[in-house]
Amino acid sequence: TMMTRLMRAACVLQFLVLVLSFQSAQAEELTGIFMVEISGLKDSSGDVYIAVYDSDSTWLSDEMVLNQKVDIADALDGDLVRTELLLPLGDYALSVFYDQDGDGELKTNFIGMPKEPIALSNNAVAKFGPPKYSDAVFSLGAQPIIQSLSIKAL
Repeated sequence: TMMTRLMRAACVLQFLVLVLSFQSAQAEELTGIFMVEISGLKDSSGDVYIAVYDSDSTWLSDEMVLNQKVDIADALDGDLVRTELLLPLGDYALSVFYDQDGDGELKTNFIGMPKEPIALSNNAVAKFGPPKYSDAVFSLGAQPIIQSLSIKAL
């Protein structure tokens, strides 16, 4: 009958919605691991801050995906400060600064240049202005990756 067909169609539709929502939930939960290794801090104490960005429009703004504080003494392994981050698979760029004065904020001069040591993913450098997202971006896939950064005062 017509009613039976409508009931079957409704059940099939509900099943498809359920399957699709389950698949998208699974896709969102896929995470990747990346290790951040920072050189240039072996004789330092205090904290470094790692800001993670996922778009050019938010790059170097306060709109980060993750802002991770890392205690140098706890994370020091030989000459390197090491930490591991877990994020959904995708494209990211990192900005790292050594908080020399311990206030949790990057100090800048009157034109916005950092006064505390910094590092960027891919060791991107500034050329005639702030470093570009496209120079710092990397892809996080299912395989763990390492970003080896050299922190420097400008």
